[in-house]
Amino acid sequence: MTSVGILTVSTKCSQGLAVDKSGPALEALLSGPVWTVSERAVVSDSRQEIASRVLEWSTRCGLIVVSGGTGLSADDVTVEALDMVFTKRLPALATAMVVGSLKITKFAALSQVCAGLCGKCVVLGVPGSTKGATENVQQVLDVLPHAVATAGANGTRHLHADEGASVENVKAGKVKAEKVKCGCSRMDEQDTAHDVQGLSNDLEAGVARRARKSPYPMIPVDMALQQVLENIGKPRVERVPLGQIANGQVVAEDVVAREHVPAYRASIMDGYAMSSADGAGVFAVRRAMTAGASTDVWELQRGEIVRVATGAPVPRGADAVVMIEDTELVESVDGEERKVRVLDTNIVEGQNIRPVGHDLRAGVVVARAGTRVTAVGGEIGTLAISGNSDFAVYAMPRIAVMSTGDEVVDTLGKTVTELPLGAIRDSNRPALLAALRALGCDVVDFGVVRDDPDALSQTLDSALDTCDGVISTGGVSMGERDWLKPVIEQRLNGRIVFGRVAMKPSKPTTFAVVPYAQSQRFVFALPGNPVSAVVSLHMFVAPAVRKLAGHLVGVGGSEVQVLRPSVQAVLLDRVELDRVRPEYVRGVLAWDHKKGAWTVELTGRMQQSSRMASMQAANALVSLPIGTDYKPQVDIGETVTVIVIGPPQI
Repeated sequence: MTSVGILTVSTKCSQGLAVDKSGPALEALLSGPVWTVSERAVVSDSRQEIASRVLEWSTRCGLIVVSGGTGLSADDVTVEALDMVFTKRLPALATAMVVGSLKITKFAALSQVCAGLCGKCVVLGVPGSTKGATENVQQVLDVLPHAVATAGANGTRHLHADEGASVENVKAGKVKAEKVKCGCSRMDEQDTAHDVQGLSNDLEAGVARRARKSPYPMIPVDMALQQVLENIGKPRVERVPLGQIANGQVVAEDVVAREHVPAYRASIMDGYAMSSADGAGVFAVRRAMTAGASTDVWELQRGEIVRVATGAPVPRGADAVVMIEDTELVESVDGEERKVRVLDTNIVEGQNIRPVGHDLRAGVVVARAGTRVTAVGGEIGTLAISGNSDFAVYAMPRIAVMSTGDEVVDTLGKTVTELPLGAIRDSNRPALLAALRALGCDVVDFGVVRDDPDALSQTLDSALDTCDGVISTGGVSMGERDWLKPVIEQRLNGRIVFGRVAMKPSKPTTFAVVPYAQSQRFVFALPGNPVSAVVSLHMFVAPAVRKLAGHLVGVGGSEVQVLRPSVQAVLLDRVELDRVRPEYVRGVLAWDHKKGAWTVELTGRMQQSSRMASMQAANALVSLPIGTDYKPQVDIGETVTVIVIGPPQI
């Protein structure tokens, strides 16, 4: 049986202001021996909600029917939402629904139905009325099983031939291609031994054969981050001496103290060690005890005192220390004290002495797994006194960074005073290297790579051979020399996890995994526009780095909040909302001491993705929703979600 998802799109139903009737009607229609409804939900008229739910279900359903939001009003966004996730459109299936429905009512012309594939799942977008939803599905109900079967198959040979009718036997004339499992008479002539190209353009085909529209579904930001975290791998543990632990690293195993601190009775004050039973009076000064001195060979006698420094061992026979301020000199010879009067009349046993193990006892856990080393110094100091020689920490990832493009001039190499016409200076690589170093990464600079499949393939292969992953910029959009995706798929046998994200800027952001030995390496192919590259880094790369660095170990709560922290802040500017994608504008996050709240101000009105200056002074990305007729802008004083990318102003 085929698993089916039924998604009702209605803001009123999602808020409990109306009753969903089309969903149950579709569930009744799709009951029986062929179908089983495994997913049911109601969402509001939101592109992101629709797209996210369809993408989530597409991995476990063969058919998804989305009901509602196919009309003509501005709020009807189902078709646009599904267009974001379709990996292939099925216009003939949509036409079949429309033609059949027009035979019943001419008003079917007012419903913008659609059909397509989301991966291997067939998705239908139908009207929200009970009558319209069921009538449209009924028009294609007979062909849906075959559509679902062919969409979910790796080729259709096994559907189009009976057990004896292999392609080889048909070609050899041993059997006829008349008996087929699916009921049609088509025989698939494809061989099984063919290279999988993926969705990218064929490297061997000319520019005239490139795709005119991106074949990669445009997935929501939250889903993109989820897919990054699911595919990025696990933190790697290494054992290093104390001096090699870097700021930001995370302890991988509980650290247990190997010895007492202090390991001896230690004086808390500069003063004199004595027996508390002697009380006040004049005493002979036997000798001086400084920090690091040993008391193993002698014992203090009654009627004697010994001068001690802060941290020095207290000798046997002494059970108290009086501070130097509570004494006065009585006699000295050649600058040395001979007799001292103790003025303190209330000396008690243990006075001003730290007993053995007072600060730390052997066997106690001094740092739990998941402890993050900070620049404050407390964590390193605590590890230092534990008595251990090395420590298990999560290794910071080693990441290769490269820019791509024939027009890109290296700004980290030799100086170029005058740019040739059409050339641009590379700001992406220096910015990414700086940001990654701030995250604690071990970075390797692979320079600027030409827009050439062979050069890209060789450089990526070399980078992946020596690093945990690669971050590149440029070459991921729709240009005729945008080779990153096809090189990853066709030369490196990699898998594009996603190739577009529904966000502004950074839409072409690409994340891929490439097999390596018994594991895999990652590639973030970021857009070439400078701001797009830096925004992508903070939205996706930084959370991935933090996960690989062990920041989730021993931490409760939201993964996203830990890996990509955000706060609510009062907006100090008026901003027009984009009508197609959520936008992430650059801002300055600061604490307003008078209001007792976070505030955020844009770095400027010019927020174009090409303008690197909009990143200057930015410590935050202001997360803005898609605009509507009812909410075209965000006004001054409204509260917005702000993603923290740098230390806020306090």
